[in-house]
Amino acid sequence: MRGIQKLSLGVASLAVIGSGIIGLPAYAAAGTYTWRGDAGDGKLATAANWAENAVPADGAKLVFPCIPGSGSVELTNDLSAKVKEISTVKQISNAPITPASSCKSYVIDKVDFQADVKFSGENVNAEDTPFVLIGSQTGIKNLSVDNSNVEFSRAVAKIHLDNFAITNQGCNEIPYVVSSKNTTIGESAGVSPKEKGNITVKRGGTLGALNYESVSYENNVTFEAGSKVGWPKACKGGAGTLTDVTVTLTGDIVLNGDVEYKIGSTETVKITGKLSGPGKFVPSAQNEGKLVVESRDNTSGTPNGEQGAKFEPETIHLDDESNDALQVKRNKTVFLNGKRGWTSVNEGGVLKGNATVDSLYVSGVVAPGNSPGKITVLTNGFALNQTGTYEAELFNKDQYDQIVVQAGGVNLEGALKLMYLPGGKISKNETFVIIDNKGSGPVNGTFKNLPEGAEVTVDGAVFTISYRGGDGNDVVLTAQNDSVGPKAPNTGVKEVLANPAIVAGTGAVTLGALFISSKKKIGARR
Repeated sequence: MRGIQKLSLGVASLAVIGSGIIGLPAYAAAGTYTWRGDAGDGKLATAANWAENAVPADGAKLVFPCIPGSGSVELTNDLSAKVKEISTVKQISNAPITPASSCKSYVIDKVDFQADVKFSGENVNAEDTPFVLIGSQTGIKNLSVDNSNVEFSRAVAKIHLDNFAITNQGCNEIPYVVSSKNTTIGESAGVSPKEKGNITVKRGGTLGALNYESVSYENNVTFEAGSKVGWPKACKGGAGTLTDVTVTLTGDIVLNGDVEYKIGSTETVKITGKLSGPGKFVPSAQNEGKLVVESRDNTSGTPNGEQGAKFEPETIHLDDESNDALQVKRNKTVFLNGKRGWTSVNEGGVLKGNATVDSLYVSGVVAPGNSPGKITVLTNGFALNQTGTYEAELFNKDQYDQIVVQAGGVNLEGALKLMYLPGGKISKNETFVIIDNKGSGPVNGTFKNLPEGAEVTVDGAVFTISYRGGDGNDVVLTAQNDSVGPKAPNTGVKEVLANPAIVAGTGAVTLGALFISSKKKIGARR
């Protein structure tokens, strides 16, 4: 009898020890573990940090709820277990969440995963779900992401997967650090084909084929009905280019239903691979670009040839004051004798007039005034890209075109094109401040083929150019001879003759993460 009592006591003691009552962690089977962080040490292998008071085991699902506030919660993964799923959810407590406070982010140094992994969550676009950032990982072969704010650090090496699927992407940037043999793009997700292998685009998903530079993709792509072609999903910046870009799809493409495309005015998508299936490409109501089908084997509902927008020449006059953004598109000439905010001129577009703008980015033509005149840039600078041209008219020392940059700097890569107006007269040593840089910084770059001190000739007038003129950082032309303008009527403008290549303007430079929205032009008349 006494032996039986001892045995019973031993079993009871083991039960107490195993339950963690004496302070040892309880190791449970695979299950769901919700972070609370009560132990305060930030370690994943501390049982008291989890609502279940247990240490996650192999195959665990780790849940990270919103903690109201700003900044991050730094976590150390000292688990020996391999994780199967990570989820981001709304807060557990009832403390209010405001846009100003939002949720703290979780930063985990590393995670060892099982081969098949899922990242999940609740309402990826809401303020009350946190982000989880993972520093490094091992083990993943197949990854499914759905409505999740779990991401990998951009500093990690590329993660190579067999299969990758993403749905309800929100602002998740996982696609940028993942390569895969097979990719599925689901509803409310937009993924670039780069390093994504064979691709299936589901209804509501977008093949993010568009790019900031011309590029070719060899992926085989299967589109389901209701899928799309456009830009990759982006939240921390935007999409769109000012210079011409062509994206070529050379792989086999199957259209299992109609596919909508939305392409910008400077963008062309070209299809050269095999094209099959009962569906066809259909432009969205907002499409402004071109789809060119040059398929080597086309049995689809979209014939070979050019589809999409046709750019008819148009002149637009804007005389009102507004802070709206202005985008001058291909084959459009805008006379702005008023005020606008962020202003861009696409390749093939022309901006004229006596204008005031917050910023000016030119890949087309800028020609200040109504012959001649001035454009004033208030806050965010003037950039003339490689394909851009500054057309500057000269009449005499008091009447000539000028761009005044109050703040934000001057960046030059494009061409200068001088125009000597009929009846004009210029004397030797007269100066022309064609860019008045009011800021303290120097001019960055030069006009194409016109270094400091170069000679510029137009209609018999000879000038030298300096990017250190005026008060030390203006772009100034200095006349080297006496001259008179061409006789009226002017039979055509003359290009700068210093170098025949000066206005060639080839290249494809764009503005990185800049996305300029062209809003309705208030007060426009045509």
